[in-house]
Amino acid sequence: MLIALPTALTPPAVLVALWVLAASDRASAAAAGAVAAASLAGSYAIWVGRGRRWHDGLAILSLLPAVAAGVWVAVGGLALGEHESTARRLLVEVGPGLALVGIAATILGYHGRHDPREAS
Repeated sequence: MLIALPTALTPPAVLVALWVLAASDRASAAAAGAVAAASLAGSYAIWVGRGRRWHDGLAILSLLPAVAAGVWVAVGGLALGEHESTARRLLVEVGPGLALVGIAATILGYHGRHDPREAS
């Protein structure tokens, strides 16, 4: 039995977002973690609820806040975390922010694919 990419990647991405929510000292980063977790979970629920469709525009749109939140966390960790140690910024915000962007973009690419049977 093959596991679809969103099924495999959504739970770890939500955990990363919850890590940011719990570990960040900045309210804006914690809020972005909450937005990312909600966006990822919501997009997955939409995709499953709509029958795991090919090129599902609603599932794609519902993931965009997770990408933006990941960028906010990563850039904010670099720009606004000057009072924290470099290791803490990398562990709590920059690394998880980049992970959120990468995982959400990967899931976006999966949702955006077209049915290969239509090309033939």
